[in-house]
Amino acid sequence: MVSSTHNVCAKENYVAIVSTIVETDRPEQEIVPGLNLLGPIHDKFVSVTQLYEPTSSGQEDNIFITRSYDATSHFETVVKDVHDVWQRVVGTDLVIKKRELEAAA
Repeated sequence: MVSSTHNVCAKENYVAIVSTIVETDRPEQEIVPGLNLLGPIHDKFVSVTQLYEPTSSGQEDNIFITRSYDATSHFETVVKDVHDVWQRVVGTDLVIKKRELEAAA
């Protein structure tokens, strides 16, 4: 959830995301419990997006495809997908290290 603190909406307002992976033929009903937690809603935008995933590893044809964005709001699965693609392309785990800052002169 973000607010005016993040300069994305007026004071006393919030922008919230309620998401899920659809499991029924009534997707909007699936998120009602989450919407009810928010209280009064000024505007609501609903969209349903198809999820896709690669049909091969890409190692045979050197075409490496990522998965679709899913219902996670903080890109947890996107990071996992980046690690997966790196492993398929390079053959080793992706290691990310924090850089040491040089001392100011």
